[in-house]
Amino acid sequence: MTKPVLSATISAASPPSASRDHALDGMRVIATLLVIAIHVSAKGFGAMGERGWWALNAYESLARVAVPLFFMISGALLLPRSHTIASIGRREWRIGLPLIGWSLIYLLWLRYGGQHHRDWLGMIVSGPVMGHLWYLYALAGAYVFLPVLAVFHQALPARMQLFSLLFWFVGASLVPLEIALTGRRLVGIDWGSLPLYPGYMALGALLYRHLPAVPRRGGVAWAAVAWALLALAIALATWWRSDRVAHADETFYVYSSPLVLLAAIPAFVFARGLSAACIRSGSALQRAVAAFAGVSFGVYLSHVLVLFVLDGYGIDYRFVNPWLAVPLVTLLAAALSAVLVRIMQAIPLLRAIVPR
Repeated sequence: MTKPVLSATISAASPPSASRDHALDGMRVIATLLVIAIHVSAKGFGAMGERGWWALNAYESLARVAVPLFFMISGALLLPRSHTIASIGRREWRIGLPLIGWSLIYLLWLRYGGQHHRDWLGMIVSGPVMGHLWYLYALAGAYVFLPVLAVFHQALPARMQLFSLLFWFVGASLVPLEIALTGRRLVGIDWGSLPLYPGYMALGALLYRHLPAVPRRGGVAWAAVAWALLALAIALATWWRSDRVAHADETFYVYSSPLVLLAAIPAFVFARGLSAACIRSGSALQRAVAAFAGVSFGVYLSHVLVLFVLDGYGIDYRFVNPWLAVPLVTLLAAALSAVLVRIMQAIPLLRAIVPR
């Protein structure tokens, strides 16, 4: 491989346009909008029982597949390739600079808001200074697994990969839920050696390789139905758990939740199928999607700051009925973040923290 890919996710150095899969750009756009919807909804999630809570719960439940989609897209892009220590180092560097830069920006914002912290370096090293930056720490860890994951994907038949991923589902998803709900473990085997996010990458690569871009016989529609039903299950389980513990509880929202993991599969199929069916090379839609995909990593990093500013003007999930407010604020924040990132990409000293 000769060119580092930012990945996963959100934005990346892409292969030549002749071999570019525009559906992956569409999937990045969908995943980015979903993660913004999570943060728009999250502001009011804790106020269980108040007007509009079910709208927030519904949007959060539907959008919880966003981060799994990012990792699955990374797997689809990166696992068919070969990797070296040098190439992994380049990827780590490309997320390290944005992590440091945006951590400093958010620390300055917190200082402006009256929160004074002394050991900025210690805070950045120890963990994310703003909640959504955790993703970069997780991505940095997942990159270390790339050589192992690539061999797993390239050398093993699909049947063996499915067998391994079944036990990944048990160890990385079912057992953590069991412990969260009961406080104990029924099976004594230690499943902690099965990392969650590299597993999502392996799953994404497997689906991308062995499923058609546009499934036959209404497969895209069936995937949408399956995603919607699993989102409904997440919402109902979240309500049940929250009612039981007498406060809003995110046990079924976490990315290790079995319902979230299962929902990510039809969400991946739907997002890929819809994008592949709708995006034609050279079309206006393709250019628009590619333009947003090119700033999507920066949008992920900056959108929380944009939401803070919008909150200051009273534009949040409550400015109209929450069923309308969440998608409207999501689109507004995405648009403003995209403009901000495009400006930053045009400034030499800033473009390193908003790479394409």
